[in-house]
Amino acid sequence: MSIADPSPPRRVSYEVPLLDALRESIADLRIMTYSGQGRANKFGISGWHLPTNQHFQFGDLRVELPSATVVVETESAGGVGNLVKYWPLLQEGILTKPLVLFHVYMLGSSGDYIAHRTLWSFLLERMTEDLMARGIVRPDQWDAELATYPKGGSTADVATSFRRLVLEAIGERHRQIDRSPV
Repeated sequence: MSIADPSPPRRVSYEVPLLDALRESIADLRIMTYSGQGRANKFGISGWHLPTNQHFQFGDLRVELPSATVVVETESAGGVGNLVKYWPLLQEGILTKPLVLFHVYMLGSSGDYIAHRTLWSFLLERMTEDLMARGIVRPDQWDAELATYPKGGSTADVATSFRRLVLEAIGERHRQIDRSPV
C-alpha cells in the first residue's frame, strides 16, 4: 500500500486453482460438487445451540455420493481446525454413510507447517481411538488423508489422489479411465 493508493492489498486465493484442478479431475464422472459458505454446505453439532451463521463449513469442496461423502479441506495458512471440527460430528453417530476427509496443505518449503501437519497426524490418532471406542470405525465409517503440494507448483498429484478417493468411495477401485487426449 502506498500513500498514493490507500486501498489495502488484494487478497490472493491460493485455494481456487487447487479446487478447480480437483473438480476437473472428476469432471468426466459427472458428479455434483458443493462448496462455499451457504447453508447447503454447513453443518451444526446438536446440543451446541449455535446460530446457523456459526455452523461449520462442510469443506472447501464436497462430493455427495450414494455410498459416501468426500470432503476436501484446503490450507494455505496452517491449522488443524478443519480436521477437528469433524470429530464431534462423527461422535454424534448420525451420519448415514462414510465420511472421507481429504486435507490438503500448500507448502512453500518442505518444512512449512511441519508442526501443524504433525499435530494433524496426532489428532487423527486421537480421533481414531476415541471414535473406535464409540463403535465408529476407521476406515469403514470414516477416513482421513493428508496431502501436500508446492506453492505455485503442480496440483497434479493431489488431483490424482482426490480422484482415487472419489473412485474408491464410488466402489470402483479398479476402474481405470483413459484420460489421454484422442
